[in-house]
Amino acid sequence: MKAIFKNTKDHKKHFTATGYTVNKNRTKMLLIHHKGLNKWLPPGGHIEDNEVPHEAAIREVYEETGVMAIPIKDDENDLALKGIKEAQIPRPYALMYQIIPKSKKDVEHIHLDMVFALEADDSDKITAQYKEVHDVRWVTRKSLIDEYDTFDSVRSFARSMLK
Repeated sequence: MKAIFKNTKDHKKHFTATGYTVNKNRTKMLLIHHKGLNKWLPPGGHIEDNEVPHEAAIREVYEETGVMAIPIKDDENDLALKGIKEAQIPRPYALMYQIIPKSKKDVEHIHLDMVFALEADDSDKITAQYKEVHDVRWVTRKSLIDEYDTFDSVRSFARSMLK
């Protein structure tokens, strides 16, 4: 099987989860200013051992911002599973393959990122984890697209999910 990007087949790969968190009326998105990348991004990080992907996204949002988010319900492919032995978990909004540049902490590697659409109350108190982030704030669609230094994927999500 061919690698998605040239010269990355031997890169180590990490499973990550990101919580693209919007407010209830879909007018703002929660962003962190990432210290390492010096960009505005949704909270996210590595999936821990024995952790379910959507729970990792929720945990990362809470750890980095102090905001408690929940998955946005998606009934499109509801399998109506309700048992203990077999249950349906929230599916990712998107799956991404990201080349993470070399840093003081690690070599260049790949993040296989599960992006989850989450919702939270924008009146909840924000508590930034300053060890990892410079700032945290709720941002409108227009200001995110026009004014914030971020990635195309973040702008694309804002265009599709925010009013």
